[in-house]
Amino acid sequence: MDDKSEIDLAIIGGGPAGITAAIYGGRMGLKTILYEGEAFGGLAGTAPKIENYPGFDSIIGLELTEKMKDQAEKWGATFVFDKVSAINPKEMTLITAEGPIKAKAIIIATGSKHRRAGLSNENELKGNGISYCAICDGPLFRDEVVATVGGGNAAGLEAIYLSGVAKEVYLIHRRDRMRSEKPIADEVQSLNNVKKMFNCTIEEAITENNKLSKLIIKNHKTNETTKIDIKALFVAIGVEPQSEIAKKAGIETDENDFIKVNEKQETNFPGIYAAGDVTGGMRQVTTAVGEASTAAMNAYLFIKKGWYGEGEAK
Repeated sequence: MDDKSEIDLAIIGGGPAGITAAIYGGRMGLKTILYEGEAFGGLAGTAPKIENYPGFDSIIGLELTEKMKDQAEKWGATFVFDKVSAINPKEMTLITAEGPIKAKAIIIATGSKHRRAGLSNENELKGNGISYCAICDGPLFRDEVVATVGGGNAAGLEAIYLSGVAKEVYLIHRRDRMRSEKPIADEVQSLNNVKKMFNCTIEEAITENNKLSKLIIKNHKTNETTKIDIKALFVAIGVEPQSEIAKKAGIETDENDFIKVNEKQETNFPGIYAAGDVTGGMRQVTTAVGEASTAAMNAYLFIKKGWYGEGEAK
């Protein structure tokens, strides 16, 4: 695509929702560019294993999202590694490092980001013993003792993956049992090298040579504290929407900062759509894909009917 200053469909976010929108945009003959400022694949790309996506009994998240990206590029969509810093809904423009980009329709698929564990030195330890992606960083701690914190599907899958890499895995969860899907909880329970620490929270992360070396864990039923020696902590306690760019543009969000959309996945601005984790809901790859296909097809109709350029909020 030679002229990127004015395009048909601009997509912000390179997770499953954004990539699916790019597949549809490309197949429908729209000049489509997807912008991603961090890593293509989104949170799904960091999943150690995905077992509920149709067509695959089990697949690594990164492998699935790479297949999606290849498919989108096959249909002519362009992927640009560049952060969109602002949206002007009335002028239908994006602000990027390359300058302003004008589009006839925009799909926001910025997804969600990992919640932090709330440790006082968490930022300093990111990359020095604290990680938010076991499949990305787990191999760095092969045959070491590690921990993961959380009790949902993400934490369960992290523990399962790490059990095959690390010597021992501590699973730390503030409740008395896991709240993940039963097959995941059952598999975690069956793993001999996963030590479950329920009713527990992390009180402190202790460093040695600027790297994580120990955790102080408190059991809230017994009030006992335990110090464990570990090399890494993998945080898997949920996500929150990355909707800041939308909020700054005047796009409506709900009380939890998820972008509000109608049945067309359209926001309060005609021609601007949102799909995937940033809209809330079940936050599954399958729902992200469904919402993105709806958004892309409605964006196509919006463009072909010549409604772009009106630029007024509903």
